[in-house]
Amino acid sequence: MTNSIDAAYLEKVAEQAVGHYGWLLIAAFAALMGKDVLAKFIAGLLVFWGSSFRNDEILYISGRQARVIRMGITSTTFQMSDRSSTMVVPNCQLKELTIERRLPINGGDCYLPKGSELGVTKVELIEDE
Repeated sequence: MTNSIDAAYLEKVAEQAVGHYGWLLIAAFAALMGKDVLAKFIAGLLVFWGSSFRNDEILYISGRQARVIRMGITSTTFQMSDRSSTMVVPNCQLKELTIERRLPINGGDCYLPKGSELGVTKVELIEDE
C-alpha cells in the first residue's frame, strides 16, 4: 500500500513541477538552441559580407586547388579540381580551414600605368604654379 501511495504522490509532484516550471525548461532549451543558431548565423554573415573571396576565384584549401562557386549566407561552395567534385563548407567553419591565394606575378597591377604599356598615348607633366 505504501508503494501505491508513494507512486501517486511522486506522480502528483512531478505533474505540478512540470505545470509550474515546464515553461522554464522549454525557455532554457530554446535559449541554448537559439544561442548556437544565432552564433553560426552571425559568423556566416561576417564571412558573406566581409569576405575577401570572390566568385570564380581560384584558391588552395589545404593544398588542393578549388574554385569558389557560390557564397551564401550560411555556406560557401567550392569546386575541387583534383577530384571534379564540389565541397560545401558552412561559413562558421571557414576560419578552421587553411586557405591560400596565389599572388599575382610581380605584385599584380600597378596603380599608375607605365609609358611602355598599350593604351598610354601621352604623359603630361603638371608643374606647380
